[in-house]
Amino acid sequence: MDKTDSRIFNKTALRRAGMLAIGAITAICMMGLTACGDDDDLYSGLNLNEYLKVGEYKGIEADMMEVKVEKSEIGDAIVEQLKDAAKDTKLKKGDEVKEGDTVNIDYVGKVDGKEFEGGTAKGQDLTLGTGTYIDGFEEGLIGHKVGEEGIELALAFPPNYAAKELQGKDVVFTVKINGATRSVQPEFNDEFVKTLGDYKTTEEYEKAVEKKLYKQKKAEAEDNMETEVWSKVLAGTKVIKYPKEVVNHYVETFDALTDYNAEQYGLDRKDFIAQYYGAATEEELQKQLKDYAKTLVKQEMLVEYIAEKEGITYTDEEAEALQKDIEIQGYTEEAVKRDTGRTMEQYVHIELLYEKVLDFLGENAKVK
Repeated sequence: MDKTDSRIFNKTALRRAGMLAIGAITAICMMGLTACGDDDDLYSGLNLNEYLKVGEYKGIEADMMEVKVEKSEIGDAIVEQLKDAAKDTKLKKGDEVKEGDTVNIDYVGKVDGKEFEGGTAKGQDLTLGTGTYIDGFEEGLIGHKVGEEGIELALAFPPNYAAKELQGKDVVFTVKINGATRSVQPEFNDEFVKTLGDYKTTEEYEKAVEKKLYKQKKAEAEDNMETEVWSKVLAGTKVIKYPKEVVNHYVETFDALTDYNAEQYGLDRKDFIAQYYGAATEEELQKQLKDYAKTLVKQEMLVEYIAEKEGITYTDEEAEALQKDIEIQGYTEEAVKRDTGRTMEQYVHIELLYEKVLDFLGENAKVK
């Protein structure tokens, strides 16, 4: 599998979190998938044979989803491409507006013959069909013309309208259409596909789309298969004992992260852990964090164990590429350490090993 995909950081984190299935803790600690150390890697000084009893990890049976691309999927991809290539065209005075057009309007709203607060505006942009205004407003403008004024819309506010004094009230809006733009998609023809790359005909482009979709679906099928294998290997691995310092560090890291997240959500710690962890007490929270920490430690020890046994490594170029990708996504050294307890270098190390171990397991699996 190609590991140069720019989604590697998110894919790795999400896939690892998904395998843990720890519920609310997983959701809150999505980024917290690795432990800490200062200079050396976390497990470099440990004899992992003293901590793990690893079962068979080669020749694991797994299912592989059949990969094929339907014609409808190719068509859908082309439709999205045409939407992306659409350009806004300014309508002329007298042109009728239709659903999907963006109109610029002035309006005055009256209830019982009197204007009300918030019912009058000038120069408002509104895309017809988005349901932004109350029922009937946007539909009532369709078919009217650019430059037309005095359009009367007799409507009613919904019973659950935000402003209580207007709930269920009849209202009349008088509207003027100042201008409008329409998103116009290009035709799907040979001339259009030439603008998208080195394509001469629509047939060439359709084949390229099919190839791209196949590659994406194949990668997804491989990911799912590898995840299945990893889950089986993880289930067949027993922990003899846990490195206490590592587990304690995890607990401390996620305890501090709990305070940070509570602040971000504008909640006090007690309300935050109740809402997002389902923990009624600090004791319940600490138990959840410790269980989660142990699950992570088991995962990482297993990754390191298999990598060491099979001589799985990565290059400096791969590490630099992943670090750059992480930084592009907005994760600074400080953010990575706060959320994972590892330095950037240590985080890159465990994530690369994890991906390569999964590839190894997939390549050595018995795929149905």
